[in-house]
Amino acid sequence: MKYDSHQQPPRWIKKCLQWWSNKANTEDLVGDLDEYFQYKLEEKGKTRAQLNYFIQALSLAFSYALRKRKRSASYSNYYNSNSIAMFNNYFKIALRNFSKHKFFTTINIIGLALGMSISLLVLSITVAVYKSDDLQAKKDRIYQINTFIDDGENTKTFASTFYAVGDHLKEEYPFIERVLKIKNGFNPEITHQGSKMNFHGYFSNEAFFDVFSFQMISGNPQTALAKPFSIVLTKTVAEKLYRDIDPIGQEAETEMGSFIVTGVMEDPKQTHLLFDVLASYQTFAEFETTKDLKSDWGTFRDNYVYVLLKPETTQNTLTESLTQTSEIASEFQPDHTIKFESVVLPDVVPRWNASNELGISWDKATLSFFMSIGLLILLPAVFNYTNLSIARALKRGKEIGIRKVVGAEKRQIRAQFIIETIVLSVISLLASFFIFIHLQREFLDLLRASAVMDTSIGFTLIGTFILFALIIGILAGLFPAAYFSRLNPIYTLKGGSLNQTASISHIKKGLFVFQFFMSLVFIIGVGALTKEYVYVLNTNHGFESDHTLAVEFHDMDKQLAINELSSHPDVKSITTASNLPGVPLPTMAGVTPNGQDTIDVKQIFIGDNFIENLDMKLLWGNSNNLNRSTKNEELVVVNETFMKSAAVFNFEQDSLTFTLEDGSNCKIVGILEDFNFEPLDQMIHPLVLRHSLDESNYALLALNSSDIKSTIEELDEIWIGIDQKAKFESSFLDDEIERAYYFLTVQIKFFTFLSTFAISISCLGLLGMVSYTTENRTKEIAIRKIMGASSKSLYYLLTKDFIKLILISSAIAVPFSYLFYEKLFLYFVLPYGNGLGILEVLLSMVFLFLVGFATIYWQTSKVAHANPAGNLRHE
Repeated sequence: MKYDSHQQPPRWIKKCLQWWSNKANTEDLVGDLDEYFQYKLEEKGKTRAQLNYFIQALSLAFSYALRKRKRSASYSNYYNSNSIAMFNNYFKIALRNFSKHKFFTTINIIGLALGMSISLLVLSITVAVYKSDDLQAKKDRIYQINTFIDDGENTKTFASTFYAVGDHLKEEYPFIERVLKIKNGFNPEITHQGSKMNFHGYFSNEAFFDVFSFQMISGNPQTALAKPFSIVLTKTVAEKLYRDIDPIGQEAETEMGSFIVTGVMEDPKQTHLLFDVLASYQTFAEFETTKDLKSDWGTFRDNYVYVLLKPETTQNTLTESLTQTSEIASEFQPDHTIKFESVVLPDVVPRWNASNELGISWDKATLSFFMSIGLLILLPAVFNYTNLSIARALKRGKEIGIRKVVGAEKRQIRAQFIIETIVLSVISLLASFFIFIHLQREFLDLLRASAVMDTSIGFTLIGTFILFALIIGILAGLFPAAYFSRLNPIYTLKGGSLNQTASISHIKKGLFVFQFFMSLVFIIGVGALTKEYVYVLNTNHGFESDHTLAVEFHDMDKQLAINELSSHPDVKSITTASNLPGVPLPTMAGVTPNGQDTIDVKQIFIGDNFIENLDMKLLWGNSNNLNRSTKNEELVVVNETFMKSAAVFNFEQDSLTFTLEDGSNCKIVGILEDFNFEPLDQMIHPLVLRHSLDESNYALLALNSSDIKSTIEELDEIWIGIDQKAKFESSFLDDEIERAYYFLTVQIKFFTFLSTFAISISCLGLLGMVSYTTENRTKEIAIRKIMGASSKSLYYLLTKDFIKLILISSAIAVPFSYLFYEKLFLYFVLPYGNGLGILEVLLSMVFLFLVGFATIYWQTSKVAHANPAGNLRHE
């Protein structure tokens, strides 16, 4: 009798009978019921067969045979949990199956290894972030003070706080042992031996080395940050600046003045702080002349306070004091709801909702996104195993049938398959570890925060990897285990199974479509980012950058340098600037347009003919007036965005005048059309162009030369003639702009990794499925060839189902990619970019089809060209 998989007895009756039978073995009894159901189904129809099945099951439930089996099962040790010996047997069977099916095992191992390698990278970063500040000896007593602000429209929690908070806590609450104040934004450009080097750091008070456990190599940690213009260097910076001499007592020349080196510390490691140098907080206080920091309850950005509580002081005590402090802050800002909160040091990173964070600022949202990327690469590899396991149901079904007939329970069958996938996952883990080592090295080079993150391979990370492999093994084996444990032994031994045909089931179709959907999404991402990179390098930012050579000034006579360089016949024109156009500008400055309100602007200092030489478009005014500034009034040029920002204020005086935060009274003599002075990923900010040769750091030379190399060598000779100590450091403006878009190359590289792994895993799964399908249709193909079928018809027969699924994947991936990249991802990465184009989508689809078809053709060609007589003889 042929078993009809589409007409089965009611499942709920089987479930009830299974529950009633408890641990008794009823596989043979249920099998008899199923055969009787099929007999009645052909004889009486579906309704009568189901009714008769219910009566027979009810009779069996109260029969003597079932009662006897239930009594035997309650005393039998056979039904106990899987023993160690049984697990050992499962392990041997798993290895035997791997050896027997080498091709499919290899596909699964390679696929899982590729997918797991990305996940290992994600796990290593996640573990490193969560281990931040673990080395701090007093971490359980250190708290960061955060500020919650509700202005009626927005509510937000800031990691920073008001300047006055630190001094208030120190004076009013004796249970606080130390108060550490840190100001972000100390980014000195240190001049050493004629070269300028940029570093990142903080202003900090003398409590820094009391609160944190960073080791000082030389210098007194108690006094190193006590005096104004004192600076502490990390070991790497000290070796770079003072390789052969003792750094202590040396003067570090910066644009802010001369700093005395008072200490050298070990490079920070395993911490959320990210810095190269530390300057005393007193230095910042001396520069901040417009406000009294101890009584400032209005400014909170980039100012951070950490408190060290005395031993046995609870966080509740600190919370009560912060509640009282919040009331004081609210008096100064009655229109805002202000609350101070404390976060213990181990919980500073990662967090969900903090803004204006200090240091590496890895939040949980970023980690979650990062982990989801790893999961999206891993899932196709897991699906490969599921697909291939189900595809092998016909062959494995007989094995399962025999095991069930000799007494194996469902849970033992499930245990067997889960053990197999765990063993396979552990083997894949070993292979993925070698891929991970290379990936980690490449990826960490892209992250500046990796300098302070502990990503070394230790017991914690190895334990995490092993646990991850076990979890993946269990999850990957659940579906195949459930599938095979439900197979009916009677029909599998007769040659049948729950999956009668060699065609792809609905579940496998869905998994297959998802794999190629993800592959195409990542491939389109590579194309979109590559297009944006080409666009930003070729687009007009609003100024002329071709054949413009940027030469950095050093401590020399700038006017003399301009005169001498201008004498070279290949130099068409020359101007100066404090910052190079096309690269990010430093922090903002404050502008008061009406004597009361303040707007944030970015400013640069320029030389003569700057606007004309760079071919910028002036909408109104005359830039030649800039050099006519006086001590009482400085003439400036602004952009359109500046005028729009200033227009929101009700001017009672001249709308073309304003005051800078340094006290300069300015008058606008020209308005520039908005242009991207910064990279295209930055919003266009209000911009002020001020005339000053002294503040300029670069000479911009427009060259007209047929031999650029010789021209630069001759300019170098002129430079040395001006000052033999000054080094001639030059680069073309186009090259500087290209370096400013390094973040795009990083993302292209990352998406290329992802797409390569995704398409490789998908093609491995496709190869396995095609291989198994053709293997099961060998006899059919042989008969078709004998009957006269052509190779083209055989290719079409074997590939049509898979090509259809790739087409479905593309139909889903294209609109999804458009919405994701065009409306979300690219908008945040590059607001002024060119967006996703149809060409990138088409090329990505063509690439996917070529790779997919090549995979299918490689496997099907073996069957299509095989000798049919040999295949039939084999069958």
